[in-house]
Amino acid sequence: MRLKAIVTTALVLAAVALTSRVNAQVSYVHATGWNHDMVLNDPSPYDLSVTGTMDGGFGQVENWTWVEKGTYTNPNGDLEAYEGLVAGTHSSLTGNGTFAFQSFSGNNVVGLNGGESGTLTLVTPTAFESIALYGASGFGAKSADVLLTFDDTSTAMFSVANGTGIGTDWFNNNADKALEVKGRASNKSEEGYTRLFYQQNDAISINESFFTLDVADQSKILTSVTITNTGGDRMAIFALSGQRTVPEPATVGLLGAGLLALALRRRFA
Repeated sequence: MRLKAIVTTALVLAAVALTSRVNAQVSYVHATGWNHDMVLNDPSPYDLSVTGTMDGGFGQVENWTWVEKGTYTNPNGDLEAYEGLVAGTHSSLTGNGTFAFQSFSGNNVVGLNGGESGTLTLVTPTAFESIALYGASGFGAKSADVLLTFDDTSTAMFSVANGTGIGTDWFNNNADKALEVKGRASNKSEEGYTRLFYQQNDAISINESFFTLDVADQSKILTSVTITNTGGDRMAIFALSGQRTVPEPATVGLLGAGLLALALRRRFA
C-alpha cells in the first residue's frame, strides 16, 4: 500500500506540473521606465494632471486623451459620470492573461512619437515563455519593433505589424482588443482647467501585442524590453505582462520517474 501511495504521488506531481504549464498565462510584470502621464484624473486643475494627450501630443495638456472612470464637472458645470480607465488588474479580452495599470497620478505610459524608443526595465529579471504589451496608438495604424534584452547581453527582436496590438488605433473593435475603456476626455483652458469635456464610445480600447519567445530564449533571464514606434504620431504602452518559464514536460517526466525509482529502491532494498 505504501508503494502504491508513493507511485500515485509521483504521478500526481508530474500531472500537476504539466497541467500548470499548459494552463499558464501572462500576468503583471513590475518594471520601470514609464515616461508620461496621459490619464486625466482628479483633482483639478487638469492641466497639471497630464504631461501629454493622445490627440495633442506629449507636452500638450489640451486635447482628447484617456480619463480615469469617475464623476467630473462637465463644461456646463454639472456633475457627470464618465466612462474610462479603472485602476488595478484586468483580464485581457484576448484570453491570454492579465495586466495592470500604473498609478493614474504619475507617469503611467511609455509614450512614443514616431521614431522614438522607450525601455521598460524589469524590477526582477526573470525567464519568460511569452510576453505581452498593452496600449494603443493615436491617429490610425502604427507599427513597432520590440527588442528583448537578456542578462547575457543577447537580444531577440519582435515586430508589431502595422495596425495590430499596440499599433492599433485607440478606437478599436478588432480581435486584439484587451479592454473596453468606452470613454475619453478633453482638458481645455475654459474655466481654469476645472471642467472636462467628454466623449463616450464603446470602441475606445486598450489593445494587446502577444509574443512567444524562441525555445532557446525561454531559459534566459529577461532584463528589459525596448519599444520603438516605427510609425508616426503617438503610441502609448500602458502595461507589460509575461508568462514565466516553468519546467519542460521532459523535466516533469524525469521528476515522476525519479520519485518512482526511489520508491522502488526503498521497497526492494
